[in-house]
Amino acid sequence: MREVTFFWKINRVEHLDIGLVVKIFRRIEFLSYVKRVPKDVRCLMKCHFVDGKGPEDISELYFVDFLETIVKPDTPDEPYILMLRFNHSLTNLNARTNGTSAVPNECYLDGEGLHYTIQGPKLKLRLISGLARMIAKPDRISARSIHTSLSSANGALSPKQMKLAKFAYDQGYFDIPKRTRISDLSNELGLARATVSEHMAKIESTVMDDMFSSLDNVYLSPESVRKCIETMVIDARDIGFSNTDGFREMMSLMRSNLEKELSAQELYLQKRHGSDDELIQASMDEHRHNLSHIDEILRSKDSQTATI
Repeated sequence: MREVTFFWKINRVEHLDIGLVVKIFRRIEFLSYVKRVPKDVRCLMKCHFVDGKGPEDISELYFVDFLETIVKPDTPDEPYILMLRFNHSLTNLNARTNGTSAVPNECYLDGEGLHYTIQGPKLKLRLISGLARMIAKPDRISARSIHTSLSSANGALSPKQMKLAKFAYDQGYFDIPKRTRISDLSNELGLARATVSEHMAKIESTVMDDMFSSLDNVYLSPESVRKCIETMVIDARDIGFSNTDGFREMMSLMRSNLEKELSAQELYLQKRHGSDDELIQASMDEHRHNLSHIDEILRSKDSQTATI
């Protein structure tokens, strides 16, 4: 189980698809989920409005719907508690993963910028990290491991790996100096020494990777990028904001960020596949095809707007 925080400086937020949020809220903070399914993420939010703004101004934001006032402040310094529905691609994907969730009181916008903290299994966090970077590269990403019980399905290790790690720990394999050796573990378990050694190496590698690997430069395959794009378009169309300026701005930013990362993606593929030029070229062609696909989406939105 891991926790990752994405941070965008306030001057960056102003130029994102959600930029109008800084004109309405002085501070907005996530308190809890009320309902959480894709395309219907309802949350309780603590809201301090900019002077002259109020709940009625939330309608200016394409990705947020005002549903209900839970607590109305008695004085201007006190916050509203509102129930809001979020319809942004990042929050929708977070709900769709069925394993990651926003952290109460750790997702907020203030004068410094936007903080978005989520928890979940590493593999699912990688997908969200990749999409966050594609939509609008965060100014800072920080991650840490979270203690989880041995029975947790969200742990870095599989249940079988966890049992073996616990057995090895109880036998003193991780003590300094070791109180038992691989050969002793293999005899106790009735397995070949090479098998136990391979399993222990995988366990140690998985734990180290979970603790220290970075989520800053997550590589998403062309297929994953294409699925994200298609899901974003379908969600936007179903909810009714696919023709908004905010959605077009988000797709434009996504295209720009993808294009900027092509060289980094090619370098990653070279390191991974070595001299397999044909495979690298095929992958890069797919990445460029995704750029062309976004161009088609933007042209379609522009023509629909012109028709209207």
